[in-house]
Amino acid sequence: MTPSAAVPRIDEDLYADQVIRDSAPLFRHIRDAGPLVWLPTHKLYALGRFDDVRRALRDDATFVSGHGVAANAIANRLGRNTTLNSDGDVHDRRRKVLMRSLGARALADVQETVDAEAERLIEGLLHRRRFDAVSDFGAGLPIAVVAKLVGLRPDHNRMLKWAAATFDALGPTNRRARRQMPTGLSLQAYTRRLTRRHVAPGSWAASVFDAHDGGEISSSESKALIVDLVAPALDTTILASAYMLLLLARNPVAWEAIRADPSLVPAAVVEAVRLASPVRVFTRYVARDTQVDGRPLPRGSRVAVLYASANRDERRFSEPDRFHIRRENNTHLGWGNGPHTCVGIHLAKLEMHALLRAMIPRVEHIEAGDTQPLMNNTLQGIAKLATSFTSVAA
Repeated sequence: MTPSAAVPRIDEDLYADQVIRDSAPLFRHIRDAGPLVWLPTHKLYALGRFDDVRRALRDDATFVSGHGVAANAIANRLGRNTTLNSDGDVHDRRRKVLMRSLGARALADVQETVDAEAERLIEGLLHRRRFDAVSDFGAGLPIAVVAKLVGLRPDHNRMLKWAAATFDALGPTNRRARRQMPTGLSLQAYTRRLTRRHVAPGSWAASVFDAHDGGEISSSESKALIVDLVAPALDTTILASAYMLLLLARNPVAWEAIRADPSLVPAAVVEAVRLASPVRVFTRYVARDTQVDGRPLPRGSRVAVLYASANRDERRFSEPDRFHIRRENNTHLGWGNGPHTCVGIHLAKLEMHALLRAMIPRVEHIEAGDTQPLMNNTLQGIAKLATSFTSVAA
């Protein structure tokens, strides 16, 4: 495939270690180079500007997911029964099954439980000299509440390893992906054996088997959809929550404003997810000849859709790297957009709102140390972050 001369060429590895540690320089280079660029290292086009990424996400007839969202053919074949790797009526049917558990109305029933667990979690962290923003704070609610609601038998550590390996597999077949291959294969083996007796009665996973019993989805779809519940329940929300805590530690004035006016909690969560962008990149298959701002994009191409780049696009956001809890134009792509908007969006908001509400009457000051970046082909965030809370004076 030879791209048009009208499309700039950038000879850099989107999945290199130094880029994963800090994607901002490459993303800025891609945005400045043009609305559409060619990455010869991966034989991928790339979209990095907000308007172009959002337009692609909304046009699922041109930028399709049914051919997979990974940067390699193996992962795209293995994921063909998932909600993520589907389009049109098939996607709508699969998504409808998941939203019975993850929709806003369904989650109203667990609001009280999540709030109570958030309060317990924050009280416990206040009694510790140091804690980890990822494993202790970010993972607290997903592990204590949500993993149980999903209803799978494996312990949460195994589920976390499976989810991380799955996201690594969505990049190219580089060293990182190959290292995670045994873990990913163990998930595939577990999925193939999965039956109703392996899930908790009345759980979210059980509701997927109910849909199969009712003839809405096939057996292979039911197993894939149960795995679809894991990512929104764990990794992406954990990473967004941990990054939110880092932002609050680095912006004490913002934390003071939230404590003074709790109505700012939803806006603070939205802004934190924009900056966190826990999913760095997915790809899309181009189903028909099209153009991106006049640049030709031929049918059969594959495009890297750079969510994290779009969310820091200077053309869209004033001071894009600033944590601004009163940002007027705060619509972002941290949860995706269009038909494939993250099925876990309501769950993530529920958990992150609960954490902030629990912190407001209890935590006066947040201190955080140096960050250790997460090394993953698709996910973006913090692997470890030493943090401490100062209690509100009695």
